[in-house]
Amino acid sequence: RIRPSQLLLVLDEADALLKKSGSNLVYNLTRFTDETMKTDNPISIIMVSQKDVLSDLDLSALSTFKRSNTIVLDKYARDELYDIIDQRVGLAFHNHTVSLDSVDLIADIASEWGDARFAIELLWKAGMCADQQHVQLVVPEHVRAAKAETYSVVTETKLKNLGKHQLLTLLSIAKRLHRDGAAYANTGDVEKTYAITCEEYNEKPRAHTMFWSYLKEVENAGFIHIKLSGKGQLGTTQLISLPDIPVEILVDKLDGFLR
Repeated sequence: RIRPSQLLLVLDEADALLKKSGSNLVYNLTRFTDETMKTDNPISIIMVSQKDVLSDLDLSALSTFKRSNTIVLDKYARDELYDIIDQRVGLAFHNHTVSLDSVDLIADIASEWGDARFAIELLWKAGMCADQQHVQLVVPEHVRAAKAETYSVVTETKLKNLGKHQLLTLLSIAKRLHRDGAAYANTGDVEKTYAITCEEYNEKPRAHTMFWSYLKEVENAGFIHIKLSGKGQLGTTQLISLPDIPVEILVDKLDGFLR
């Protein structure tokens, strides 16, 4: 027995599909009819794309769509990315094998683009890195390694463009994160490490105001991210992360520049 029915067809990554097959496919689908059906439009189409695909349709195909039926979705916010990664951790990892700091760091890194796929890729690569090291816990250093493999802004050319005290500041951040095994270091602790690091390299540490200017210069160069602390922290403490390179590798590189 044939019954009238309506088909809802969802075309994911429609931009890639149209690039490959052209807009004839969409046109033919929207013109599909069957004499046994009472409706003139038995197929409804939803196209999902990361870019505007209406401009890729020819006039005949475009005439079947209403521009007012376009829904533009914003990029994922940082907290939304955190929830997505937290869910994937629960689905793909054994309990207590991914540190909360790692989830935080992935969400912070991916929030620059608002890209959930990138966040999930970082989680996967961080997990692979932990597997290769035969360890039972994914930590921030694995996330940094994943980011460096995917896309790192840390290059020797950019490092050589930094002044000596900017390098000492960056080294102090890396050493503090390495010592604590953490995703973030607060600015007060980093400043203390900076004073000690200056002594190790026979440099006189600069005053607080200059240290802050070095931090901002290193941040503006893209090496670090600085954010206000969240709940549970007193005052206006700021937290520093170094997402683009494993801190152990960076410490060795900077030591070579400063010797």
